[in-house]
This record gives sequence, structure tokens and C-alpha cells, in this order.
Amino acid sequence: MPPQQGSRRRRAEDDDGGAEGVDRLSDLPEELRLHILGRLNSARDAARTSVLSRRWRGLWTGLPELTFRGVATGSVEAALAQITGPTALDLLDVRIREPAVTPGRVSSLLRAAARLGPKMLSIGGDDDDDPEKWSRPEAHSTFDLPCLERTTSLEISISKMSLAPPPAGEFAALTSLSIIWGRIDSRALLPLCPCLHVLVLDMCLWPGSDAIVHLPLLEELVLNAEFLDCIDIEAPVLKKVDVEVLVEDELRVSFFAPRVEQFDWCLRYEYNIDVAFGQLWRMDSVRGLHIQGQLPCLKIQLSADPDLIVEDWDFAEGVAQLRFPNFSALELDILTKGHVFGPMVLHLLQIRPVIRRLRISLEENDECTVNFPCSENCRCKQPNNWRSESVPLTNLEVVEIVDLGGKDHELDFLKLLLQCATVLKRMTVRLVDGVSSKEIRRIYKKYPNVECVEEEQNREVVKWGAN
Repeated sequence: MPPQQGSRRRRAEDDDGGAEGVDRLSDLPEELRLHILGRLNSARDAARTSVLSRRWRGLWTGLPELTFRGVATGSVEAALAQITGPTALDLLDVRIREPAVTPGRVSSLLRAAARLGPKMLSIGGDDDDDPEKWSRPEAHSTFDLPCLERTTSLEISISKMSLAPPPAGEFAALTSLSIIWGRIDSRALLPLCPCLHVLVLDMCLWPGSDAIVHLPLLEELVLNAEFLDCIDIEAPVLKKVDVEVLVEDELRVSFFAPRVEQFDWCLRYEYNIDVAFGQLWRMDSVRGLHIQGQLPCLKIQLSADPDLIVEDWDFAEGVAQLRFPNFSALELDILTKGHVFGPMVLHLLQIRPVIRRLRISLEENDECTVNFPCSENCRCKQPNNWRSESVPLTNLEVVEIVDLGGKDHELDFLKLLLQCATVLKRMTVRLVDGVSSKEIRRIYKKYPNVECVEEEQNREVVKWGAN
């Protein structure tokens, strides 16, 4: 006898699945159902499972990690307001997609997040969206950062807005802080974070402001900024530092970090300041790099500039701003534009005569060579007697030259290095494609105590001398 209609309806309701049979997913233990929701990596998708049955309704509010992608601030706040239980959030990650988000909306969202006390909090623009679209184009306005007492890791990426720290309290649990694009006052914010171990300041400091980092427990620092007046770092246990700054005017630097193990400090000169030598060679960037177990290295990008009239600083002053004097390897990327580079390189080697390893990478610019040819009396050839100079290179052991063109002044520079580097062990030269190596080989044969290598596209072609 077929079952009555009322019995069928009751059985469907009891099953919570809306159909005959057993809803096996809903019968899973709550811990396993939460695990399934967590694998969605989307709080919005997890909330949508509430339509499955009563046992799924509101279950997402018990997730320890919540991720919102491409959601407006109001929707995120409404979702967070549904979390009323004792859930302790491990992670709250919000990427906003909103055409005109205001500072007030950001402040409100941060207050809603602070109520839940997430251990890790990350708030910013949608990864797939242009920040210019979701931030108002007006002058920088300010949003308020509440005091996050439980948060240990905080990342904020808010374009075209300034961050105002809380008027009272401090971030006592915060060990990692990352601020990207949003403007901050390092003097006001960082003293409220005494326990920071990791700090990332990426394009968040006002041009003309100071980067003041005095943190007793800081171990890792990343600083990327433009046109600062001052960098003042005092971090007695700092181990890793990565700094890149675009310099427009005089930059004052104070650096105290006696335990640094990895050091990467780059200054770029691209606008109103000329760091030069001989009123021809412009220093485009200078970088100090030291990784434990490797030779401390100074890397310089420079180019010939026939229009250069006045130098603001010379090379030595530019290098001094690195606060990194003890380099023993020198790497030069030189845009020669057809000019003689030998005297300039010798000048750099005399600034730091204890160089042990030298690498030179050469690049021509055919258009500049034609339009601004090197003249007979060009400044690049000064002093006139540079080919016969006796330069003390008593520590130089390894030389590598990439894309040598085989011109007379290049060969003369090669000879001078071999003559002056009395302890040279290895010289590697890679010629520009199509250039004859006959003269290079003739020079090499005069120095049998040096391992001389000719390369072609990083492939060893011929080797002479030692070993």
C-alpha cells in the first residue's frame, strides 16, 4: 500500500535535505562540515551553504578563517555582525571591490574587524582590480585604525588614504606589520608597536617626510619610498634589511643595526639630483648587498650623459649614503653610449682599493653614439695618461667583463687590469657577438699565471693560463 502524502512530507523534513533519502553531508560531524567550508576559501561561498539545510545555516560563522574577495564594505560588515558567538578568528582577509570607498567606510570596517579580534588581519583593494578605481581621486583623506589588542599580524593596503593611529593604547601583540600605499606618519604609528619583529613600509611615507624606525625587537625591515628627507633606523637585533629609495635631494641617513646578516640597500637617482664623476658619468643607482656567506657587494648602474653640466655629489658621496662601507665586490652596469669607461672605473677602484671581485657589464646605445659621438677631446678620456697609470689593485682576484666590444680603449683597460692586479687569479671576458677574439687571446698569453677565460653566451670557449 503506497505511503500517505503526509508521511512522505514528514520524512523529507526530518531528512533536512528536502528530498527522500538521507542527506549524508548534513549528517557529517560539525567539525568535518566546518573543514569543508574552510576549503572553499571564500566566506561568501561558505555562507551560501546555509540554503542546503538547517544544519548548515549559520555554520560558516564558526570558521576560524574568513576570506572575502570582491565584496563591498557594507556586505562584509553585515556578514561580520552575524558572528556573535565565542569564535576566535585566526584570520580575517578582506579585499574590497567598491567604486568609491570612503575613509568612513574603511574606519567602520576596521572597527567591525577589531570586535572579532583576529590574530591575522589583512584589508585592502581587490587583487584583480585597479586601486585607482576603488579609491576617490581627491586629496588624501584619513581613516582611523582602532587598537587591535589581539592581532599579531596586520596588513593594510589602502590607496590614496592616510592612516590615523588610535589616540590611546598600543598594539601590544603585534609582531608583523605591513602598510602598502596608504600614508602613515612613522613617528606616530611605530612607537605604538613595541613588539614588532617584521615591518614592511611600501610606498606609504609622504615625500619629504622621515622614516623613523626605532624598534628594539625588529628582525626584518622592508622600506620602499620616494623622496625622503631622512632615514633613521635603530634596531639592535635587526637581521634582514631591504631598503629602496628614490632620491631627489640630500638624504640624511642614520643606521644602527649591529647584527644585520642580510643587507640590501638601494638608492636611485632619477630626477633633480646628479651624482656624477668627471661631469660625464651619471650614477643612476647604487646598491649595497650583503648576504651571509657571500662577499659584500656594491652594485652601481651608471651611464654616459654628455648633457651633464654640474654634479651635485660625486660617486664617493653617493656610496657613503648607503651606510655600507665594507664591500669587497664591485659590480658595474655601464651604458657607455660610445664613450671611454676606463678612467671612470679606475676612479671607482681607487675609492675602494680592497676590491676582491670586479664584474663589469657593458651596454651601447647606437642612437646616442650617432647623435652624440665621442670627440677627440671628450671628458671621458681624462686624465690623458690613464692608460699608463699604476693603480694599486693588490686585492683584486676575480674579474668578469660582459659584452666587451674589442675597441682599442677596451683592450687597453684590459691590459691595465692584468698589469696592476698582482694577485689576480681569474679573468673572464665575453665579447659582443661578431667581435674577433684574436687580440684578446694575444693579451691573455702574456699572463700565464692568471686563468683567462673567453666566453660566448655564458659558455666557456677557450681557457689559458693557471690550472
